[in-house]
Amino acid sequence: MVLDLFMAITFVLLMNPRVFNGLPFHEMAGLVIAVAILIHIGLNYRWVVNTTKKIFALELPRKTRFSFLLNILLLISMTTVIVSGILISRVVFPNLAIEGNHFVRGIHDLSANMTLALVGLHIGVHWQWIMSTCKKAFKSKEGKWRKGVIASAVLSLAVLAGGMYWISLNVKPSEGDFKPKFAEQNAPSFDEETTGTMPTPPDGEIRDGKFRKERGSNNPLLALLTYFVIWAAVIIPTYYLEKRMLKNKRAKEASV
Repeated sequence: MVLDLFMAITFVLLMNPRVFNGLPFHEMAGLVIAVAILIHIGLNYRWVVNTTKKIFALELPRKTRFSFLLNILLLISMTTVIVSGILISRVVFPNLAIEGNHFVRGIHDLSANMTLALVGLHIGVHWQWIMSTCKKAFKSKEGKWRKGVIASAVLSLAVLAGGMYWISLNVKPSEGDFKPKFAEQNAPSFDEETTGTMPTPPDGEIRDGKFRKERGSNNPLLALLTYFVIWAAVIIPTYYLEKRMLKNKRAKEASV
């Protein structure tokens, strides 16, 4: 649950490349979430292997089969996001960046939006499990609330929110520390300075030796609120649709 929550928050922050110090955070956090995905798969390795073996078995529940296929789509879309992100990297892997990468950038944006929708669907399908796990975490077997656990969770969220707000106010973009390779290659020469002409940065990523300033808010809390609302628009209908399907299934079994 902790890993999943971490991945959800990180992924949402990655949806807005302006948060914190911009591109350096965006690319390095992308690598961190890639490692987190591998850990997530490793923790669920047995379920993956067992479900793969039984994927065509008639006794396998439809929900399990749907969840497995959904996870495959998530893996494909997330892999596409990571690989395309490396191919348009301006900070971590500038040597691997493809010139004239408008097509790759389009794939990166499209796969990121698809992943956002698939993650929302994934959470909606497993919402009952999430609530059950949270109930076990915050309630004892006797049904009493674990005040210490609740206080720790609230304090952790408060520290996280306060820390992100402080960083958004005090951490400035550090483009100079992560100067892309093509920015150095396109540095003005003596002839360019005398003629007044400057080479055009690829994709308009960098202007005057700095990362392009995009419009919009760079507040991480606003980014979290925005994309969690989008997730809610996917999670809530998915949850109630699954609940109704389960109710109809039970009614059908009872009538038989």
